[in-house]
Amino acid sequence: MSMDVILEPLKDQMREVEERLNGDISATDKRLSDLVFHIGKIKGKRFRPALLLLSGQCSGTLIPQHIDLAVVVELIHTATLVHDDIIDEAMVRRHVETMNSKWGRKISILFGDYLFSRAYTILSALDSQVATIIMSQTINILCEGEMVQLLRCYDTEVTESEYLSIIEKKTASLCAASCKLGAISSGANKKQTEVLTNYGSKIGMAFQIIDDCLDVMGKEEEMGKPINLDTQSGKLTLPFIRLVNKIPIDRKESTLELIFQNNSEDSKAAIAELLEEHEAVDYAYDTARQLVKKAQEDLSVIPDSIYKTSLLELGDYVVSRDR
Repeated sequence: MSMDVILEPLKDQMREVEERLNGDISATDKRLSDLVFHIGKIKGKRFRPALLLLSGQCSGTLIPQHIDLAVVVELIHTATLVHDDIIDEAMVRRHVETMNSKWGRKISILFGDYLFSRAYTILSALDSQVATIIMSQTINILCEGEMVQLLRCYDTEVTESEYLSIIEKKTASLCAASCKLGAISSGANKKQTEVLTNYGSKIGMAFQIIDDCLDVMGKEEEMGKPINLDTQSGKLTLPFIRLVNKIPIDRKESTLELIFQNNSEDSKAAIAELLEEHEAVDYAYDTARQLVKKAQEDLSVIPDSIYKTSLLELGDYVVSRDR
């Protein structure tokens, strides 16, 4: 099921978010309009605004603040992508040149900062101390996760639990915050807010695990970017952590060398064969499915509605997507 079908009950609100995103990042200096136009071409799934709005609808009625907050979380997410592409030296994202490859590091860093600034300008206008605290804490957690991952590059001792902790911070924290902001803005009680926040966290973790699997097994023409970027930059993701744990000790050193130097087609094929032999990608997919299943079961305390159904379907979409 596509995102468009899942979000049909929110099509008007999602359209409003899209219009606001286009308007809120418009630059006052016309010389910067090319930058703004370009980032608009790297349009994502709007996954986080969807989580926020669905959580709001599951908890009560949407108010104008929900749209504002949906714009805020997407601007922050986009800013992190711009900065990620600089760190990873990525050349393409979603079939489009990255900001970094087109304008270089300096402009890209500043443009990412500009997006953060636009997000906080909107946030400050809401005069909501709770929302500001949640977003500030979330960005701190997100950056902490990214820094820990960078510090563990080429670290062959990274454990599964450490990996899960990293992705909970660097990816799932913003998904969790999106659900929390949506629930609180609709007046959800403490239990509902907690359940929805945890739902966002779990499917955010599942989203990252599937991303990491697709980085290994996906097709470049479908992904819209090169694959095997994580290992080439020294990041051990769940499929590889599982492989390293399963491989015989006498083969571990040569396997790690192959993992971190998988630039050629032959080495990529050899790695894919090893992953399949030890069912490492299957294990990662199963981990993602278990996270989503647990998250969906916990939603039993949320009253049934078409919005809850969409939220549940969003979890199914996360573990079935191919890009």
